[in-house]
Amino acid sequence: MKFAIISDIHGNLPALQAVLKDAKEQGITAYLFAGDYCISGPWPDECITAIKEIPDKYVIRGNEEKYLENLIGKDQTLWNDGQMQVSYWCYKNVSRDNLDYLLSLPYTAGLECNGIKIHMAHSSVDFLGTHPFYTWNSVTVAERSRQAGTDPHTVLSAMSEEREQDKEFLEAVEKLEKGIYVFGHSHIQWSYRDEDKDIYLINPGSCGLPLDGIKDSVPYTVLEIGDDGSVDIEEKRIAFDKEDYIEKMTRSGQYREANVWSKVIMREQETAIEHMYFFLAFVTHYAEKTGDERRPFAVDTWEKAYEIWERQQG
Repeated sequence: MKFAIISDIHGNLPALQAVLKDAKEQGITAYLFAGDYCISGPWPDECITAIKEIPDKYVIRGNEEKYLENLIGKDQTLWNDGQMQVSYWCYKNVSRDNLDYLLSLPYTAGLECNGIKIHMAHSSVDFLGTHPFYTWNSVTVAERSRQAGTDPHTVLSAMSEEREQDKEFLEAVEKLEKGIYVFGHSHIQWSYRDEDKDIYLINPGSCGLPLDGIKDSVPYTVLEIGDDGSVDIEEKRIAFDKEDYIEKMTRSGQYREANVWSKVIMREQETAIEHMYFFLAFVTHYAEKTGDERRPFAVDTWEKAYEIWERQQG
């Protein structure tokens, strides 16, 4: 059986469509979706609908779905801060049927194929603890890539080598039962195989918002399980026109109603490097410096901090 593993779509319909098209050409028979379908891209409702229409699939929730759940029944007249604008816009632009579908999804899932167990969760933390996630994530890639002469491919290769030697990581893997573990969340595509113990870890990266420094393509992973229980993992990168995505973003309702968030996401799309983490840290510092204790960040603090941060980015 041949699975397409897709995660972290984040409202990016063109990227999802490109991946689904390639998956069909690969002869995929079933799909594993590992969470985060909304927030950051301007087509959240369309992404959910596209997933719902796929017949053979296993779908779990991610952390972004919680932001929408938290807004149910809340007084919308109080939705006047800057920080949560993108969540407010997303909530208003996802149909009630699609929202109900998202919130009906489990946080984890398990299945079996040809005698091989597959475990699904949005984050590797569910299987391995916090160490792998906080060691090899989009922030790490961004920080290392900014070092003089260090390109993202070199960073990703170094991370792979480090995993092979990392005692804490290897001890966490040792505790797992044999099987395949699927997760996303870090926006970094990677996999790990311990074939002696029949343990396989798969992170397909972010279909909608890759933050691995690899430009002009989006990732997903193909998992094939043979009738004899053999396991093959192929990491795929699909060409994607990010300039067209950014141009469409600027014409979206999200861009008008959540302008700062959209601009940071556009920068991430253009560079394939983490920026939101660093911007949020900058806003926090700016608010503390100006004595603004409002949380979520108010519109004036949110927008002024972005103006300063953007100038510093060049």
